[in-house]
Amino acid sequence: MSVRTRAYCERGDSVEDPTSEDLGRLVSGLTRSNRFVIVERLDAANSEYYMQAYLRDDGAYWLEYRNGGADTHFQTTCLTPQVLKRVFTMWRYSMPGWLDWFVWQPWFHDPDARDSGV
Repeated sequence: MSVRTRAYCERGDSVEDPTSEDLGRLVSGLTRSNRFVIVERLDAANSEYYMQAYLRDDGAYWLEYRNGGADTHFQTTCLTPQVLKRVFTMWRYSMPGWLDWFVWQPWFHDPDARDSGV
């Protein structure tokens, strides 16, 4: 069974059921005026199944995923767009292993207090 997803960015670009190439284009397009990419599950039980990244001022990315609710919302730091593209692709296609690439922390709102995951 195929997972239904939508990817979109801050400037409004949106792709239904994005390919790895689509995800790469969205990640490559991140700038100071287009800071985030979100990939959300369209076939999930609720709207709380997603992965998102935010381009920081230092060029690294905050990366988060949420699997259904606040108790399954985690964050880390990703240093390169290449790794970010791969993680988005693996998450989108339900491929194993992407969780092991980072040190994940429970999500909290204070961006200045976030730890580096990689």
